[in-house]
Amino acid sequence: MNSKFNIKRAFIVLLGAGALYVSISLVNFLVMPPKSFPIPYQITIDSGQSLFSISNELYKDKAIKSKRVFEMLMLTFGSDKTISRGEYYFEKPINVVSLAMRISGREFGVDKAKVTFPEGFTNKQMANRLSKEISDFDTEAFLTLTKDKEGYLFPDTYHFLPWATIESIMETLEKNFTKKITPLQKDIESSGKSLEDIIIMASIIEKEAKGEEDRYFISGILWKRISKGIPLQVDAPFLYILGKESSELTRADLSINSPFNTYKNKGLTPSPIGNPGLESIKASIKPKDSPYLYYLHDSDGNIHYAKTYTEHLKNINKYLK
Repeated sequence: MNSKFNIKRAFIVLLGAGALYVSISLVNFLVMPPKSFPIPYQITIDSGQSLFSISNELYKDKAIKSKRVFEMLMLTFGSDKTISRGEYYFEKPINVVSLAMRISGREFGVDKAKVTFPEGFTNKQMANRLSKEISDFDTEAFLTLTKDKEGYLFPDTYHFLPWATIESIMETLEKNFTKKITPLQKDIESSGKSLEDIIIMASIIEKEAKGEEDRYFISGILWKRISKGIPLQVDAPFLYILGKESSELTRADLSINSPFNTYKNKGLTPSPIGNPGLESIKASIKPKDSPYLYYLHDSDGNIHYAKTYTEHLKNINKYLK
């Protein structure tokens, strides 16, 4: 009786082991690259291309054995709806797990260029920074493509592939802007101001403020000046159009005919003067109310406020001379 039981148990164990072996063999077969894997292999993924379309293309090119396995892996990596556009290059056969990891952005097998854009960077500064980090980067093409994107390319730290296109880079910067601004939509609507005006003001605040708290006070002062019909009279736009800091400006500079001259023109500049960070955008949306109409920064970066022009002149004589 006991002997029969042991035989039966051994048979079950052997059957289970056999089934496990077959399962592992099948999984291994489906995971490993096809013998006909094209070498070298490159696939270009367009923005918005579906997972189904990509798996079909990979299967047709004999880069994977099973569309279903590839799709399941992509879903596991959370990339069913957020596949990034780009060109993916493979010098040798690669298994479907590694291939899915690369396309999902989990692993690329190459060193990505780390590029940091400080808050307030202009498109031109971004282009110059990219040209130093990515070989053969077309600076002029980037500036042409982003001509109307000033203010809407979010300053942050990014990791770009060596073969990243200017289109994919711009799209990445824009997507990050949208990601950052989306949670603020209700506040923007409540402010009664357009997104365009919010970003223009934020770009000015970014250059005018020296500290985090300053942003909100300066925002309140500048919005108040606009509501009272008083020119902003800020120096930041001159850095954008002339490349000059406040200390370098001359009387002739302050009288130039330019829509960005906030001494001659009332209201905001016609477009952003840089790409503002999140805090400056928040300050633009929610300005701090105060009795002040003027401010200046001394040589140490400390801010001094004034309620009247007479008080402001005293601050100028005291802190800037």
